[in-house]
Amino acid sequence: MARQMFFKSKYCGVDRIILLGIVSLTIFSCSPQIHIVSKKSYPAREENDSVVIYKRLQDIPIKSEKIGTLEAICNLGMKDCDSASILLLTETKIKKAGGNALLITDYQKPTLWNNFKLSLNGDVFLVSDFSSPPDTLSDKFDNRMEKQMLYVGFGAGPETGISFFLPKFSYYNFQNRKFLSTYYGIEGSLWLIEQAWMSLDCLYGIKKNVFTFDASIGVWWHPKHVYEETLGPHFHSTINPKIGVKFWKIWLKGGPSVFLYKNYPKNQAEFGPTNIVKIGRTLCNFEILISLAY
Repeated sequence: MARQMFFKSKYCGVDRIILLGIVSLTIFSCSPQIHIVSKKSYPAREENDSVVIYKRLQDIPIKSEKIGTLEAICNLGMKDCDSASILLLTETKIKKAGGNALLITDYQKPTLWNNFKLSLNGDVFLVSDFSSPPDTLSDKFDNRMEKQMLYVGFGAGPETGISFFLPKFSYYNFQNRKFLSTYYGIEGSLWLIEQAWMSLDCLYGIKKNVFTFDASIGVWWHPKHVYEETLGPHFHSTINPKIGVKFWKIWLKGGPSVFLYKNYPKNQAEFGPTNIVKIGRTLCNFEILISLAY
């Protein structure tokens, strides 16, 4: 009986070790995912050919051709999930795709905000003459120093009123600078449930890592209620500074709202949809933006 228990505990321990080994291999042997999308195929480069890395579009030689886009991603803890290893792996993929240069358009280090994922995006180029001058005038390349994004937004405050069942739509244009990114945008919303109101604003801001700060100037209009003629019309203009956190496809923003102009009926100094979010006596805006493919 003791002998059976010995063998049972022995093999049970072996099974646990094998299971632990399988789990460890599954977790840590996964390699980064690297994909290159190109419109046509090009002859592969030699293994001893080099790949030149660029960070600025204006540094790419004029005698070159964009042949594809690259996307690389990995989870922290994976094998080769660091910047140096990712670049080595991407160079191999680029040479197989027929390229010899990479313009890095976006690089994200693993952080809590992006679920500890390292990501690298770029444009793959085939440079025929590295000694040729940079192409500073031609527009044959996509201007990836700029990135355009569309968002749908949900939130409340004087800037928008309420945007929930019918979200507000936003267009943003991001420009990469030396130490940070700047952006401008146009936003608009329309509400048609029981009552009608609409908003429109333009904004400008800066982004550093996952943190953002912007300020918008907007107008909000609520026409006279169809069935309650004593309700409305309401019109105001506000300036809206907001701080935010932008990660993955989510953008959280909030901040106070300051009235530049206000035209309400005398007996309606406040209107419910614009007075939902308050900190003390200060009216505030809060919104969640979700990016769309563009």
